[in-house]
Amino acid sequence: MNYDNLVDLIMEEIYKKINSNELKISNKPKAVIVFEQDNNKFNLLKDEFEIVEFDKSIKECEIVIVSRLCMRGLSNLALGNSTSEEERFILKMIMKGKKVYVLDEGIEYKKYKDTAPKALYKKFMSFENEICKFGVEIIKDLNTITKNKLSIKSEVSSSIDSKKENTKALNKDMESLNNVGSIKIDTEFSLDLRNKKLISEADLRKPTINGVKNILVNKKSIITPLAVDFMRIHHLKLKKV
Repeated sequence: MNYDNLVDLIMEEIYKKINSNELKISNKPKAVIVFEQDNNKFNLLKDEFEIVEFDKSIKECEIVIVSRLCMRGLSNLALGNSTSEEERFILKMIMKGKKVYVLDEGIEYKKYKDTAPKALYKKFMSFENEICKFGVEIIKDLNTITKNKLSIKSEVSSSIDSKKENTKALNKDMESLNNVGSIKIDTEFSLDLRNKKLISEADLRKPTINGVKNILVNKKSIITPLAVDFMRIHHLKLKKV
């Protein structure tokens, strides 16, 4: 598959999602549930959080809720080790400073309090204390999570506001470039990219060395943020035709 065909496929998918209103930003913090198949037990959190079951494709979230934690999992986390995708995800979220909750009723070693050797039981207690030192919180009631919702929502709102400001700045740059559209373009020093649907920085970098100062693009073309910055820095004039 050549480059142009790949761009066509990407553009087609983007337009489909835009037209079907699939590109939505959720204002709810994302809560990832680990080691639980029945998410219905977390229905009381759905008003405040976007509840999703763990999947290895998930890279970010605001909070992690560990429904069950076996003895191997507890010891792994306490030692900073992992033997499963779930454990690796939990460790990464801890390292990123995300809030991790573990349901007390799901901690396996506690089931053996009356039968386990005291020394072994204390060993697992020390593992539990160790993960708490990492910022993990052991909870008995899911309402504990909702009590922290205001601080979490505040952080998410700040993140969304920051993204909006970045988008406004980018739109301002695009508007500034578009405003030169009425200026007469000297074709001798123009780069014609009207046949390209996606304009990247790489499309601009080499031609400018040869003295190109004006960029001609199709009205439906998408210009990457790096390309916008490149045009602004090098004082290139953009004309959409």
